Amino acid sequence: MNEIEILLEKEIDSDLGSRNKIEELYKNIDSNVSKVVMNFKGVEFMGRSFAQEYLNQKHSASFEVVEVNVPDDVQKLFNVILKLNGL
Repeated sequence: MNEIEILLEKEIDSDLGSRNKIEELYKNIDSNVSKVVMNFKGVEFMGRSFAQEYLNQKHSASFEVVEVNVPDDVQKLFNVILKLNGL
């Protein structure tokens, strides 16, 4: 199993606002990777558009994506978006 961990604070920022950044991040993940651990340690804010695009990219990814160290407010935002989209 080819697994990588991505520290979002380091790869993007502690303020996750631009949906373009997460699109770019997903596009740059090696095609041989089978599992990506998205580490939210240090993330202070996530905008709704970023969260929506993150979940869209996760849903269409060819690899497994799991989250760790997700702040409560970010998890709540994910839950709202998933519920609204019927996922």
